[in-house]
Amino acid sequence: MHFKTLTGLLLGIFLCFSLNSLLAQPPQFQGQLNNMRRNDEMRMQNQMMNMRGATGDGDFNFVVMLRDSTKIKVRSAMFIDSATKKRFIVMIDKRYAKSDTNRYKKIFPSQTIYLKRDVSKEDGSRADLYYRGRPVDSCWMLQVATGAINVYSYLSDRDFMAFETSSIKGIQLNGGPIVQYSEENLKQMIVSDYEAMEFFQKRKYIKAIRKFNQDVEKSSIK
Repeated sequence: MHFKTLTGLLLGIFLCFSLNSLLAQPPQFQGQLNNMRRNDEMRMQNQMMNMRGATGDGDFNFVVMLRDSTKIKVRSAMFIDSATKKRFIVMIDKRYAKSDTNRYKKIFPSQTIYLKRDVSKEDGSRADLYYRGRPVDSCWMLQVATGAINVYSYLSDRDFMAFETSSIKGIQLNGGPIVQYSEENLKQMIVSDYEAMEFFQKRKYIKAIRKFNQDVEKSSIK
């Protein structure tokens, strides 16, 4: 009897000590704990989407203006529906349990006025820095390269040189209309630049765009 009482007492002390230790973690460990919780949330979100025939890239911080002018902040991957080929993000409604399908709400481009990826936290900058996307039928077009030729993609990657041309949705010359990306449309824009066309002939289209923009910028400085 005394042995059971002593065992119970020791177990209670151990549990109290463990709880206090968790609550008293230094700020850096609390941050790690919060990151673990967010990662668990994203894994659950990705699992829910995968079960519904959708695939997504890494998660990002977005600011979204809905059609009713409501502005919301969403951390989500950029998913694509395998059936409709339309892209969407997922807002987590924490009023519902993680096992409740109502917790995850899809937001499609047609439901928004714009979408912006907030990258200020990613590079440690305090200033607001966004990649802004305009909604079109199947995606948001985010401007990923600027210059004489502006380039728009459904991706929000910050490294333009790492892009695959298959992700480019539109190109724009000198602030004119945005036209659908194609080899022919690109060729018409850069045909006057011999060195850019050399990259084009080698099917290095991203380098061709960068070279053209660099040459136009240099000529404007002279």
